[in-house]
Amino acid sequence: MNIIIWMLIGTAFVWYWADTTRAREIAIMHGRRACKEMNLQFLDGTVVRYSTRFKRGPDGQMHLARDFSFEFTTNGNQRYPGHIGLIGKYLQIMDLQYTGSEEQQTSNLILSAEYSEDTQPKSSTPPKVVDLQSYRDRRH
Repeated sequence: MNIIIWMLIGTAFVWYWADTTRAREIAIMHGRRACKEMNLQFLDGTVVRYSTRFKRGPDGQMHLARDFSFEFTTNGNQRYPGHIGLIGKYLQIMDLQYTGSEEQQTSNLILSAEYSEDTQPKSSTPPKVVDLQSYRDRRH
């Protein structure tokens, strides 16, 4: 009986590790693609997972939601933070924060995407990019 419990724990651990590795690869793909489309440089070629929790997905089922951070640059001189949120293997939100050269205040750009079965970007529909400050002004 003890061996069955240890085998279940080991199997759960291996599944979690493999699933988290796949989610990290998907987050890197989305980060690289967004930086390329916005003419930014995705730094270090990687993301860092800083949060994992259970959350309901668009289908109403519980999924692992993971948050990743990464860094990018506009000109190679300064690093700016970025955030990617995944529910399961699907992009929920992307947030890029940087100060533009023509403005001196921090600007937040949020990239949101529809949930889809396909993890590859769709070329026919461009991502929706929203300036967070104007979004907040419209809400209040």
